[in-house]
Amino acid sequence: MISRLRFDPRGRIQCLYTEAVDLRKIGRLHVVRATVIDFKPGEQCREVRCAASGQLLQSDSSREACLDWEQINLQPGTPVPPKTRSKSIMKPAIIAALVLAACIVPSCGPSEKELRAELRKVNTEILQLQTVAQQCRAQMGQAEFDAFISSFAAGYGAVTGDGGLTIDGAATAYEAANQASAASYSLDQIRQRFEVLSKRRGEILKDLH
Repeated sequence: MISRLRFDPRGRIQCLYTEAVDLRKIGRLHVVRATVIDFKPGEQCREVRCAASGQLLQSDSSREACLDWEQINLQPGTPVPPKTRSKSIMKPAIIAALVLAACIVPSCGPSEKELRAELRKVNTEILQLQTVAQQCRAQMGQAEFDAFISSFAAGYGAVTGDGGLTIDGAATAYEAANQASAASYSLDQIRQRFEVLSKRRGEILKDLH
């Protein structure tokens, strides 16, 4: 599952924690638990609860299904989903927030030394964004390929009467499409942040000359 990256105006990133992208290369991590999954013997199911309030968000007999639900519904920028099979959902806190090495705050009348220091920070963050963008493009390309192959398998299953293949192919295609959408969202956020940094870099270079 691909995590969405959402940039705020201060250059910080919010996302679900993932090891698909080495988040430490972007900046310093601040990780906060958003949910807890516990098994309930009486109900014979697992419950997803908000770690802060304890409110029930989702329940399912499968732990893997609960983890998949978290990945789909807790991404930054994801609308609060409708009522699920079990319980209503309250949007919990984002699991991870990354503070980039460079937080650009233009000042009034900076000295040449300050401008050059800020320029170094801007250049560093641009390089970091390029690295993350490459990873997101690779993940999006793989997800789009998986969606294509799975859709073909679902269609073949429908033609041949293989219901299992049709269901599995459709489910995989749906998940792959969500992954591609998440990667596309992250790339759009990266592009917006890159434009802000590029504009500021131009302003600094103009002031230095």
